[in-house]
Amino acid sequence: MKTLKTLILSIGAVALLGASGLYAQTKATANIPFEFTVQNTTLPAGEYSMSAASTSHDVMVIRNVETRKAILVLAPEGGSKGPRDKNVVVFHQIGDRYFLAEVKTDGVSGRVAPSKLERERASEGSGQTMAAVIVSALRAR
Repeated sequence: MKTLKTLILSIGAVALLGASGLYAQTKATANIPFEFTVQNTTLPAGEYSMSAASTSHDVMVIRNVETRKAILVLAPEGGSKGPRDKNVVVFHQIGDRYFLAEVKTDGVSGRVAPSKLERERASEGSGQTMAAVIVSALRAR
């Protein structure tokens, strides 16, 4: 009986580990030439990898390739309508600040909700125009 329990637990663990490896393999990399804000965190310019952190793909990991520092972001799929650019990272620019808005690649895609700071800067107006800035993803796998 003890051997049967061990066997069942082992098979379950292998099945879980195998399933988790399926979603961890989708990743995109982009060279972001400017400092940008994701939710409430400001990240420096540099090369970043973006990957799904969960099987539901609603959580994205954004990792600086050089420093290996990472941030988890709630980014559900269902991005913008209209022309479907692939393999791009979209930012909102308000004044001199850039805010991550969306990642659209074959491997990873998700839309990031505007942070409190982004909403405040957008509502202030004060001569600041809002623009979309698109950065090409270097590779998606």
